[in-house]
Amino acid sequence: MKRFIIPFILTLFFASASYGQVFNTSSTLKPGRFSLGIEPVVYVSGGPDFNLFLHGGIGIVPKIDFGMKLGVMGGGVYFGGDLEFNINRYFSLSGGAHVWGDLGLDFTGLVTLPLGPADIYSGLDMDVIMADGGPYFPLWIPIGIELPIKKHLLFFFETEILLTNNASHMIGGGVSFIF
Repeated sequence: MKRFIIPFILTLFFASASYGQVFNTSSTLKPGRFSLGIEPVVYVSGGPDFNLFLHGGIGIVPKIDFGMKLGVMGGGVYFGGDLEFNINRYFSLSGGAHVWGDLGLDFTGLVTLPLGPADIYSGLDMDVIMADGGPYFPLWIPIGIELPIKKHLLFFFETEILLTNNASHMIGGGVSFIF
């Protein structure tokens, strides 16, 4: 029980990702494996109405992977990358940066709960946006499900609930291919 409570508490203090969704559980890719994904996102409030994200990732060493994200439709081009550190089976932390008009730093803490073939995940997702007039700090609670369709094909559905006033609520889903 202690192994679960400590990572959960740490999740409350570490946050993380971007104006694109998390699109990830707390697991990381094995070294040499890579993933490609596509995810349409609808912004429920604020921001553009729609974006299409392309995701890629590669396992670097055990329990660490590198991910990249390209948004191609909503309010300009979004480009970002992050490193994810798998702390244990149920918990990961990631950090990175993105450019979408302004430079942003991304931080995420995720907890994953396996339920049969599906994984449910949540945590905190925060950006530090370096905008004119000083930085601001959008913060979300992502809630998502990852469901394997085939051995190397995963379906994701996710919503990000906005906790601050300077970003958007988001809903999205898509697929990720693991190679």
